[in-house]
Amino acid sequence: MPKKIGRYTLKMTKKTNIEEFCSVVGKKEGDGPIGKHFDKIFEDSYLGQSSWEKAEAQLQLEAVQGVLKKANLDSSQINYIFAGDLLNQCISSTFGLMDLGIPFLGQYGACSTMAQTLAMAAIMVDSGAAQRCIAVTSSHFCSAERQFRFPLDYGGQRSPSAQWTATASGSLILSSENGKSHV
Repeated sequence: MPKKIGRYTLKMTKKTNIEEFCSVVGKKEGDGPIGKHFDKIFEDSYLGQSSWEKAEAQLQLEAVQGVLKKANLDSSQINYIFAGDLLNQCISSTFGLMDLGIPFLGQYGACSTMAQTLAMAAIMVDSGAAQRCIAVTSSHFCSAERQFRFPLDYGGQRSPSAQWTATASGSLILSSENGKSHV
């Protein structure tokens, strides 16, 4: 059971492990300096979908299916999935993962969403409430631009120093089993 230390800190008391991980990215990320380290790179920013929002949902599904395959598990062996994205009501997470049949706990922390999903999954495993959880998040440059910045449809010019949201999704399986590393 996690132990509370101080006002805001929890100390995990068991060895919670990252059993497996998977990362899927868009073309720009794949072409970058760490491109060879990603599990899957998509050349099509739509991922075969009809909108960028649906493409982001597909990114999450691909990351979760990828981590399950790498771990040689199926969705029935996962107790909970902690997932989030940048869009309203975690819509990409909800629609991307709903057919997996895994109890879903939506998270929103903007840039800290992966850290938040990882922390929540670790607490569930450490407490004994779950044997295995998945932590996953995603972002898609085009859907984030539409919601937060300058919709691409407007044709605005970006300054060379403008920030760029990644088109990517990452997932981890946390468990009480031996894995690649301890949390």
